[in-house]
Amino acid sequence: MSKITNEFKTKLYNYFIKSLGAYKYKHGWMKLPVCPFCHREHKMGINLSMYRTNCFRCNYHMNPAQLVMDVEGFDTYHELINFLNNGQFEELEFHDEKVELAEAKHLYLPDSFRLLSIGDSQIARSIRSYVKGRGFSIEELCKHGVGYATKEPFFGYLIIPFYYHGQLRYYNARKVIGNGPRYNNPNKDITGLGKEFIIFNYDALEMYRSVFICEGALNALTLGDRGIATMGKAISAYQVNELLKSSCQRYIILLDPDAKRYAVNLALKLVAYKKVKVVFLPDGKDVNDLGRKQTLKLVYQTRYQSYQELISIRNSLE
Repeated sequence: MSKITNEFKTKLYNYFIKSLGAYKYKHGWMKLPVCPFCHREHKMGINLSMYRTNCFRCNYHMNPAQLVMDVEGFDTYHELINFLNNGQFEELEFHDEKVELAEAKHLYLPDSFRLLSIGDSQIARSIRSYVKGRGFSIEELCKHGVGYATKEPFFGYLIIPFYYHGQLRYYNARKVIGNGPRYNNPNKDITGLGKEFIIFNYDALEMYRSVFICEGALNALTLGDRGIATMGKAISAYQVNELLKSSCQRYIILLDPDAKRYAVNLALKLVAYKKVKVVFLPDGKDVNDLGRKQTLKLVYQTRYQSYQELISIRNSLE
């Protein structure tokens, strides 16, 4: 088929509701009470905005038009179009529901920000000593714009900028020298964004065919240019959508050891469209604790997983 029009989506929308009993779920998804193929309840999802389907049991994931053809036994799109045009499938109007980026505000780094390689003060030397102790080279971190601040309220904080296509969207300020709150990150009033709209090293999604997904920015930086971070183990709908629509083809998921179920659930959302592998880290160790060499050793020892394998892994965690 050529361009998928809203008129066509409206007819599909009505078909799914009237013929298959679909109901609205969340984030633009509908669910069917029963999958037409594996007959499991509430496992088949349909998203007309993304033009995708997925059964989280039998892994059926053809496009919505093909789903109708498979259910009705049609061999050609001509049969499908005639069926939808002759049926009563126009009463309910479909509206695209997109997961959009929140309204970002123009953001600046703190006034006293200095790149990590600049300065010979005691605080500069202490910050550099700290990051070297965490296994980083100064040159490597400077490539990502990492630095520190010389004045309050950011004195003693390591500052990691988050850029989207060269534009500063967020920064992570982590206390590494002296006393005070562990983090001093900009809040939503300053950035216009909640954490659910933040991905560290976002541009890697368009630059590389395989990417490492970590929780925190320091863990992502441990793995170099291909490391990204979601700022927590609970991955938002926006973040999942960005992972799905990017040109990246392979995701290696390396969440912290206490987030095994979150890691598997993220993989299940991606596996119909991307190659994924979930790598479990030793208890009490995150990527930076383990170091790049040992982390990559675990990555190479773990193969990419299928939907059924991920289901088995998830069941073993219960």
